[in-house]
Amino acid sequence: MQNLPCLKAGLALGLVVLLAACGHHVQATSGSDYLAAYKTTGGDAGQSAATDAEIAAAAKVEPQLRFPARIGLARIGGDGLAPVPAAEAEAWKALAGRLGPGYGDFVPVSPLIAALATPVSAAAPVHRDPFSRYRKSLAQVVREIRLGAARQHLDAVLIYETFGTSEETSNPLAVTKLALIGFFLPTEDVAAKGSAQAVLVDVRNGYTYGLASAVAEQPVRRITTAGNSRAVGQSAQEQARANATLALTGEVEAMLRDLRLALAEGRAAGRLR
Repeated sequence: MQNLPCLKAGLALGLVVLLAACGHHVQATSGSDYLAAYKTTGGDAGQSAATDAEIAAAAKVEPQLRFPARIGLARIGGDGLAPVPAAEAEAWKALAGRLGPGYGDFVPVSPLIAALATPVSAAAPVHRDPFSRYRKSLAQVVREIRLGAARQHLDAVLIYETFGTSEETSNPLAVTKLALIGFFLPTEDVAAKGSAQAVLVDVRNGYTYGLASAVAEQPVRRITTAGNSRAVGQSAQEQARANATLALTGEVEAMLRDLRLALAEGRAAGRLR
């Protein structure tokens, strides 16, 4: 694993909650090598053996990505896999241009294709614990994304999520809210912050090649009236999310460059196939 300084300082929360701060990590280690050094704990409890088997199964994956590759782009929204907004799509298009054809193509994972590729199954059991419901929902979304990416014959998929928060403060004109006319004057200052994070996953075996996160460099600021502060706040958040995605592309670029080098070095040394 490699952890480099963040291009835009800050903290990102959400999707996988694996990054303590913005930056990126890459992984190009062998599952076979990991298991060769792995020793079972034994014990007389069946639970220990079951846990041991689960760990071994989780570790038994090898990096198989080769560049140039077909890399899917999957954005997680409030209801699961969501279309990539135009502003964010421009940022990813610019990244593809900077990387060049040697890295391959970025292909959006279609929510429609993913839905068509996902078998209809029984409804998930209801969990009383809200966190359990979130984990189950996230697992279902990732499954749908991988199935959709497989249907589109993609090699790996970059799953990313953006976050936006806004804060309102009253400016000196707020005193006019004591009168009816103040309702229509720009009495509120809105500041929105954005963050984003991503994980690069092998479509076929689920190997995780890297993680990246970033925050928007500056808050998005708006002035609004008391009457439409909610709409303005939402608009500011959308812009902050787009700015965070732009920052994220810089971390993803560095991650992909580091990953390509790490995979090439591993194969040259015979550690990877």
